[in-house]
Amino acid sequence: MTIHSMVLRIDPTMEEVLTVLAAHGYATTGMLVDETGYSRPTVTKRLDRLAAAECIEYVHEPTALWRLVEDPRVEQEEEEGETNG
Repeated sequence: MTIHSMVLRIDPTMEEVLTVLAAHGYATTGMLVDETGYSRPTVTKRLDRLAAAECIEYVHEPTALWRLVEDPRVEQEEEEGETNG
């Protein structure tokens, strides 16, 4: 079990943020706000959690550009498959 599955809880908001990041690979905070419809503080909170879990990295500070490093949903699905299979 890695730090991602122990620390990161995937709620519906996190799911939407990850879906946008996974679709594009990169996204600005503003783009994530626009695409998900959530407020900037809500999106920023999820980005902070993803960054702390090392799932995303801050690429360009002036534009608040983030890059998806590792999708934690994939890891959780693999672990669930091992548990069930």
